[in-house]
Formats: sequence, C-alpha cells, structure tokens
Amino acid sequence: MRAVLDSSVLISAFLTPEKAAGRLVRAGLDDRFELGTSGGIPAETGRSLRRKRRLRRRYGYTDDEVTRYIQDLAAAVIVVTDPPDIKPICRDPDDHVLAAALAAKADVIVTGDADLLVLGAYQGIRILTVRAFLEEL
Repeated sequence: MRAVLDSSVLISAFLTPEKAAGRLVRAGLDDRFELGTSGGIPAETGRSLRRKRRLRRRYGYTDDEVTRYIQDLAAAVIVVTDPPDIKPICRDPDDHVLAAALAAKADVIVTGDADLLVLGAYQGIRILTVRAFLEEL
C-alpha cells in the first residue's frame, strides 16, 4: 500500500513523535507501507515549522532540526517530481496534495485537514485520518 501524508501529519509527527502521527511516519519508514510525496509537501512542512513562533516556543526546536527532519524524510520516501495539474477541488490550497497522490499512484491520502477529509476520496484514492489509517495497518 502506498500513502501520501500531508503536511499536517508530517508537522504533528515532528512535534509529537510518540503520538499517532509519529507512529504512522515510523511505520512508513519501517516499510509497513510505502510513503509517497511531492517536493511541495515537505517544503510546506518545513516552511510551516520555521515560521510558526508559537510552535517553536512550545516545542523548542531549531531550524537545523527541521532541516534534518525534511532531509531524512526526502531520503526515505518516493518523491514524485512532476505532479499533474488538476482543476481546483479543495476549499483551501490543498490541491497539490491530491496531485501528489495521483502522481505517486497512492492508495491513500492521510491528513488532519478537514478540507481534504470532507472529500472522502479523490479519483479512487481514499482520504483518511491518521487514526483510521493506523487501524488499517
């Protein structure tokens, strides 16, 4: 099974590796499923972690830790380099996640984003929460 994890999941995994999102990323890194992504998802994750001061104050991480995390992810996942252009579907700018999942030939998109979850599926790709996907594993 191949899954694309959106930035909300990757951010949660970075901040709280002992919780559900962190366990899910570890499961992917341990080859319990294949992780797919585009360049945009890790980049968005890094930008969000670097610019959110309240997160930085609460969790006490550095830019170097964010950089290492993004580099480690990029080395361990299938990165698609040319996601297709798709017509706008989401209420917010998350269409790039859908395009990445198409290009990666993903079975599942895993997200905490209500704008993606409300879709339920996209072109045969199921859209699940972290907990729902963990239960399947």
